[in-house]
Amino acid sequence: MPLVTPLRPDDLRRVGRYRLSGRIADSRDDPNSAGIFLSRLPDGTPVAVTLLGRTAAPDPASRDRFTAEATVARRVAPFCAARILDAGFDGGQPFLVCEFIEGPSLAETVAAEGPLEGPVLAALAIGMATGLTSIHQAGLVHGDFGPDHVVLGAEGPRVVHFATTPPYGPATPSADLLAWAQTILFAAGRPDVASLPEPLRNTVAACLSPDPASRPPARSLVTALLGHNDPAAGLLAEGTRRARAAGRGLVTADSGGLAEVPPVSRSRRVGWTAACVACVGVIVVAAVLIATHHKSPPTTARPLGTDRTTASAHTSSAAPRVTPKIPAALAGTWTGTVRQTDPALAVTVRISLAAGRPAGTISYPQLGCSGHLRLVSVLAGTFTLQQGITKGQQSCDSGVVVLSPQSATSLAFKFRRSDAPSPSGVLTKTGS
Repeated sequence: MPLVTPLRPDDLRRVGRYRLSGRIADSRDDPNSAGIFLSRLPDGTPVAVTLLGRTAAPDPASRDRFTAEATVARRVAPFCAARILDAGFDGGQPFLVCEFIEGPSLAETVAAEGPLEGPVLAALAIGMATGLTSIHQAGLVHGDFGPDHVVLGAEGPRVVHFATTPPYGPATPSADLLAWAQTILFAAGRPDVASLPEPLRNTVAACLSPDPASRPPARSLVTALLGHNDPAAGLLAEGTRRARAAGRGLVTADSGGLAEVPPVSRSRRVGWTAACVACVGVIVVAAVLIATHHKSPPTTARPLGTDRTTASAHTSSAAPRVTPKIPAALAGTWTGTVRQTDPALAVTVRISLAAGRPAGTISYPQLGCSGHLRLVSVLAGTFTLQQGITKGQQSCDSGVVVLSPQSATSLAFKFRRSDAPSPSGVLTKTGS
């Protein structure tokens, strides 16, 4: 299904000074919006216009907070971070105008292509760190960083869907850096830090520290990954340039010299992402705070990036997002044999999934190892999960599992490997 569809007869043709040319997303896709539309700036640049429902800013206090937070978010430097370009009201209805980025998310890319390697992985790491630095330098945090919130556009990775409020509770710069490290391991399909190349190994290890205070700031991360001392100016520009090798999509003649992007870094189009689809959190957070007399909104479950050392004691004001959940059709216990040809391998795998939850369990009885599964993304009926081994790490690796339902009682299983054939097999439903 194409993401951009023609306007409906009852759709607005103009919002503020923006002429609408197509519908990017259905309001059913995001209950916080009244529609997300394609428009263009006078120079032809495509933008996404998110029209929020009138109830999102029901009173003057909510409207003032919406305007103030959107103004702060516009200060984020345009280095590997999607930009909020404008905000306002149309007949009392608030709207946001954000950068429109064509390309797949990191989660979609890994699901379609498998783990990233070599220069592409290095460029991705630089781009994500550069984007987080841009956000942190504006006095904001992402608050929910992970593979779903990194878009691989033609000009390289772009960090999207960041929160528009200052650090609060578990939404801190150090939590963003922990999530950055976890996202690198996800993208690489690696079970641990030891298997990463330098200088990525040391930087990821530092960000995985259980002590939030010992994790490096994002700017120091960019400096280390670029391999030189922090210059007086130009660090983020250099990070953006070096991140282009992880870009996706066609490179056009007016792309500002992006012809240097190597062919290996390009992929088939997995989807389109509008950078501000989830930026409606600006007004949602404001409305919740006003409606509850400034009580903190509840923390939402996140597959990656939660700082577990503080999450239990505080709540977050980060923009909420929809966490993928296991559907009822996938719930139950599944068992089968997984095989790999080189080296030869044939083992039993058993997984248990519960409907409405983002996680499950997995075990390999013959190998004496077990652990958890956490749903990362759902794309075209394929479910990508992060496997974390908690028992028997000597025999089994953590990594990425892909599940594809074949029937009501049959499930294709694959464990993605970059250094050997991916073990795969068919699981049968053995219990509800």
